[in-house]
Amino acid sequence: MKILESLTKIPRQIIFLVIALAVAGPLIIPIGIPVNVMPQTQKLFNAMEELGPESKPVLISCDFDPQSLPELYPMLLAIMRQCYARDVKVVLMALWPQGTSMVELAFEELTAEFTKEYGVDYAFLGYKVGAAAVLLGMGENIESVFPNDFYGTPTNSLPLMSSVKNYKDISLVVTLSTGDPGWRFWLLYAQARYGARLGVGVTAVSAADVYPYVETGQVIGLLSGMKGASEYETLVSQKQYSRGILRASQGMDAQSLGHLFIMIFILIGNIGYFIQQRSRKVQK
Repeated sequence: MKILESLTKIPRQIIFLVIALAVAGPLIIPIGIPVNVMPQTQKLFNAMEELGPESKPVLISCDFDPQSLPELYPMLLAIMRQCYARDVKVVLMALWPQGTSMVELAFEELTAEFTKEYGVDYAFLGYKVGAAAVLLGMGENIESVFPNDFYGTPTNSLPLMSSVKNYKDISLVVTLSTGDPGWRFWLLYAQARYGARLGVGVTAVSAADVYPYVETGQVIGLLSGMKGASEYETLVSQKQYSRGILRASQGMDAQSLGHLFIMIFILIGNIGYFIQQRSRKVQK
């Protein structure tokens, strides 16, 4: 009985230490908790799998900042790894000025994994202010909106862009969005106006707003927060497209273990409390 009563008096320092170890452990040594892939994630992955070296390029828009990096950056890496492994050409841009740094960070990381030539296999248009005007303008002529790429090179001099005039020359648009301007702008001005095929990756708190458009078919697939990113990483890993670090999967492992130990401590505390209360009633 004394042991059970002691459960209600676990020092908070011990609890904090256990939770810290549970969260930090998987970030250091991956444990690989199985991931259940949701249908909307599978849909986007399947759409990408339909593409190949002869397909039109994929356009990825990094509409997020470092604050959303844990959820959206792993999506960017996983999608680019899939494209690179399948020799699908990729065009990148950003509706957020901070998104350009996310793209360059991905370039730097993936250079060690894949041998790709800039301007031939991938291109980076950069950021342009005025999201609505940018997306509508791209529906007519991308070069008129981005006469130069992010590095100042004339867009029409890039072999990859020579055959890309507007959305009709893009096989799939994927926006990784943390707010506005983001997926809503792409839905209104690219998908609804010009019929662009649209995939969406968002932070977990925004996912509920996108689901209706997945059901209507206007959005072909959805990645929801870190969970969605870990699902996509898992699919890419199963195809052996990459052996890189699975950041979202590690993050989900850490989050799951942290939640598990919090639940255990709550359960232990409640059991100890009720037993203690019962013993007091008996003594009376």
